[in-house]
Amino acid sequence: MLHNFVSLVVVASIFLVFIVASNHVSAQPMSSLQQNINAIYAVSIVPGAAQKDNTYHYYPPVIAVPQGTTVAWFNNDFGQPHTVTSGAIGAADSGSVFNSGIMPATANSFFQYTFSKTGDILYHCEIHPWRLGKVSTNNVYEIGHNFQISYGAGVSWDLTKYPRSLMIIKPTTVPLDKTAAISYNITIQDSEDKKLFSNNYNTIGDSLPIELISGGNETRSYGPDFSSTGAYHVLAGFLENDKAYKMTAEISSINYQKPDSRIIDEFIFKTVS
Repeated sequence: MLHNFVSLVVVASIFLVFIVASNHVSAQPMSSLQQNINAIYAVSIVPGAAQKDNTYHYYPPVIAVPQGTTVAWFNNDFGQPHTVTSGAIGAADSGSVFNSGIMPATANSFFQYTFSKTGDILYHCEIHPWRLGKVSTNNVYEIGHNFQISYGAGVSWDLTKYPRSLMIIKPTTVPLDKTAAISYNITIQDSEDKKLFSNNYNTIGDSLPIELISGGNETRSYGPDFSSTGAYHVLAGFLENDKAYKMTAEISSINYQKPDSRIIDEFIFKTVS
């Protein structure tokens, strides 16, 4: 169960820990070699992906990320090589955007790519060409008094088309770098200011990537995708179609020191059907 998951410290190798709960699976790659990984978001090639009748090949199969996001795919189907190849299966332009080549069936096998252009990109495995993945990239963002927030699925979020949306919250009024230790509080309320979710997040770096996941009846958070960096995820059972939500972001500490004044902003996003 996710709430029983305890972060592990793994030395000199990369492991993918798969957690299955309420039909959600997450990949948690952790390594002392993370200097080789620039990604903030992890996608897994799941155990059994080489089997045609497996429920998933890539998980999550469809993601929506802000422009400039680097995604990493990890081969967790031990004993089976795979590829991450852009384009539809059998398409003339297959591999023209990215192609991992053959990813060996080892625990430290990964491929990463930065999505610098907007739009939808399909991808597949050339060795097992029966399942597609998709990445949607969006350049919509808002700037508040203290933060910029970028929306993977846009500020008007179609829950049917995109069940998941990565949001990247970046402070704009305080000097930060890739090594800064920052603590955030994220709160989400409905249009009547009823609190639906609140959680504290500790990150290393100059932004907080947080993904909201629609569907299900529960609300809880897990992550990050990597041992100290990467995307956090919120199973957001409260999300409904055609609703407005207020997200409040506040920094509670920078390098373990409380800010001299409040660093806080509110953003409104809407769901559509």
